Amino acid sequence: MNSSGDQNTKQEQISSKHSKEAVAYKFWQEFQEERKDIQKSINSLSTKPKSLITKLCEEILVRINLLEKKATDAMIYLPSYDQRQSILQIRALVEELNTKKAEIAPKSKFSFKSRKPNATNGSGERVNETENKQNIIKATLSTTTTSTISKTISNENFQMITLNNKQNFYLTVDSYLSPPSSTDDSTKTMDFHLSSLQNCFINLVSKNVIIGAIHIKGLKNCVLLAGPVYSSILIHDCENCVFVVACHQFRMHTSKQMNIYLHVTSHPIIEDCDKIKFAPYTLSIPGLDKMFEAAKLDQKTNKYDTVEDFNWLRQQASPHWDLLEEKYLRKDWPLINNEGMNNINENELNSVLSEILEQST
Repeated sequence: MNSSGDQNTKQEQISSKHSKEAVAYKFWQEFQEERKDIQKSINSLSTKPKSLITKLCEEILVRINLLEKKATDAMIYLPSYDQRQSILQIRALVEELNTKKAEIAPKSKFSFKSRKPNATNGSGERVNETENKQNIIKATLSTTTTSTISKTISNENFQMITLNNKQNFYLTVDSYLSPPSSTDDSTKTMDFHLSSLQNCFINLVSKNVIIGAIHIKGLKNCVLLAGPVYSSILIHDCENCVFVVACHQFRMHTSKQMNIYLHVTSHPIIEDCDKIKFAPYTLSIPGLDKMFEAAKLDQKTNKYDTVEDFNWLRQQASPHWDLLEEKYLRKDWPLINNEGMNNINENELNSVLSEILEQST
């Protein structure tokens, strides 16, 4: 009887493994088909009228964003190699779109206007709210070169770090750096996947790291500090957190009670979110200018206050987000200097988290 039971368990494990592999294989086929189709659309931009280039680029960006979301959802069953390849290939699409748009887009004086914080008119509408909400993604793409793309993809120093299933932890990026050799002073490129973290302080600030992208899911009662990000930040299912982040593209889904200190060069996007407060990026550390340069992020352009809410297509102000009042704006961040702080005790950690999170509510 025991032998039969063991055999059944083994058969179930084999069946589960095969099922997981089949799902991963199907995803990868669909991913590659869509990636190639998007690539064709990018290549065909050269043949399109210049008056349509901006609109076509926005449509392509929507497709890339959807592909990235599918890849993020698939991380739970994809092998680590496929995870890394999907991230790199999506990043390459964004970079190629940036480059193509810079080459052929018409030189126009048109730009999306930022509105003044909390400014409203007599009807309660926010000033400078985008008029055409149906065409809702209006990302201002940064321009980079094709040589940068190749260098990023082939860089042997690239790492993808996954931090998950932690409670009451202080997590620092330097803890996850491979031990350098005595002659190795190169900068690492790292992508981060953060999931299922509770009561944690996550410090991703390091002069030795260029952050490629950050994917976040299921954080609760956490504080995240991050240096400038080379591409995008994607957030799902977070609650009662404070994030201090800088990136080219910012998207947040199904989250609530969040304070976001943000530097972003395109319109931030939220969907199925509530009680979200946005503020300008207030991180201040030595060498921050060089970190912005490494991430190819323009410090003079910050559209943190031009949020697009996918669940609110009306002209009136969205009730799901607002700007953080200046009197609550935080400019000093504890534990930012992580040297010697890896062994911080739980009482001190909880004290720091409570002080920051209570101030944000």
